[in-house]
Amino acid sequence: MVGAVTEAEFSAIVAKCRTLPPAKGNYLIDDYIENLLLTVLDFQLHTIAVERAMQHYGLHQGEAIRTHHNLEGLLARHPDTREGNLQVAQLLWGYNLWSRVELLRRLVAYLEANGVTTQANLQAWASRTDFKEFDGKVKGAGLAIFKWLTMRLGVETIKPDTHIHQFLRTTIGRSVKDTTAVSVLERAATDLGLCAYELDWRIWEYQRNRGA
Repeated sequence: MVGAVTEAEFSAIVAKCRTLPPAKGNYLIDDYIENLLLTVLDFQLHTIAVERAMQHYGLHQGEAIRTHHNLEGLLARHPDTREGNLQVAQLLWGYNLWSRVELLRRLVAYLEANGVTTQANLQAWASRTDFKEFDGKVKGAGLAIFKWLTMRLGVETIKPDTHIHQFLRTTIGRSVKDTTAVSVLERAATDLGLCAYELDWRIWEYQRNRGA
């Protein structure tokens, strides 16, 4: 057994991964505020909605909200209520994603408490923190969200999102747990001589091109 898949299943996964073309893009984001916004936006939303939300931020708030202090100030000016969070969501993204602002508040508070207020701090935190330390600290942020944030900061890992799960389900004919998806594909990346986040991106592009 390899994690929670059989040796035969693992071999099938590696063989399928080997056929994937090199990724055309990458996940790395070298901007503190963009990383925070993408962390709370880019899950269970269509890619086009995320892209439009980030475009709105860039056009309307990109100059004003550049630092942790700027973001804290914006959040402080609006009450932590549905209406207040709707106002922040409209200012930042042009969407009524008030629950994502709730998550953003919790993430900002967590980072502040850990002395993480710059991109350099965030990268250092990502390199030394594993999910066991993070789990339960930011309500609403589970394994996939944590992995997505740390991947964008250069950590070699896999984000167990719907694309990853569909790829594995198609390859071995069954579903696996998030933790299994991460561990199996991290090992597959090692066997293939790839960065784990490179393999993740190859899978994402492959699934997107298949319309999956």
